Amino acid sequence: MKYDVSLLEIKLFLMTCQYGNFSEVARRQDLTPSSVSRKMAQLEEKVGTKLLHRHTRAISLTDEGAAFAKHCNEIIHQFEMVTERIEQRADTPRGTVKISAPVAFGRLHIAPYLAELLERYPLLKVELHQTDTFIDPALEGIDLLIRVGVPQDSSMRMKRFGNQQYVMAASPNYLKVHGTPQTPEDLAKHNCLVFKGTKGLQRWFIGIESLTPYDVSGTLYSNNAETLVSAAVNGAGLVLFPTWLIGEEIKAEQLLPVMTDYQLSTTSEPQTISALYLETDNLAPKVRVVIDFFTQKYGNPCYWDNI
Repeated sequence: MKYDVSLLEIKLFLMTCQYGNFSEVARRQDLTPSSVSRKMAQLEEKVGTKLLHRHTRAISLTDEGAAFAKHCNEIIHQFEMVTERIEQRADTPRGTVKISAPVAFGRLHIAPYLAELLERYPLLKVELHQTDTFIDPALEGIDLLIRVGVPQDSSMRMKRFGNQQYVMAASPNYLKVHGTPQTPEDLAKHNCLVFKGTKGLQRWFIGIESLTPYDVSGTLYSNNAETLVSAAVNGAGLVLFPTWLIGEEIKAEQLLPVMTDYQLSTTSEPQTISALYLETDNLAPKVRVVIDFFTQKYGNPCYWDNI
């Protein structure tokens, strides 16, 4: 056995165990599948045994590979703990911070500030994953998870930036032609542009003291909120969305708020905008400064609620 196994080889091996093929590992590491395959062959040569069964459509572990993977996980865990302690001792924000955020929120309220963040902390790197699907932060190696909506039971720690506030709005031209709804019952006479996700059409919750769900309808549904906002700006109908999504259109008077005396939401439960991070005794400086930076940028109340 040769004892010059690198951390990169160990990392690629563990990722191969996780994803079951070289192509996905290559995509995530910005490598070619052939280079990953070559690295795994070199690793097997160094440890002196076959670690992987290479099938046509998938890769599986040999018995020796399974035993090796267990020890490799322990090695990586120890390495990350030592690295984190060194960073904390230096108390200098450095290294890569992996952030996961919803697509639209990331584009509107994270991406515009990244240049300033990186200029302030020159030893910091950011890897921003924008997705509207659920991810496992531990499995994906995410340091900071930005979540909007109803808080879910979680073992993660949470920093709340603010509550999610909703506005119902339409373009001046739409309201001129169709009139302004005054009550929830009036919505039956209006064209409502409704978000349609994996759970079906989104219900609109409206009320004075408590929220009541309403099933609204119209001529346009979409699983992309920004598509509906664009349609509303161009006069297609009414939308109900958070202030962080349509605040700029309202400030520019491209959209005008309606039914402002009512509480508005898409759920009966309160919704928040928060940063979640894994439970740890000592939060790494690189994560802490990112949370503090965006807390300062967003303000209290959050700037997008200033409409």
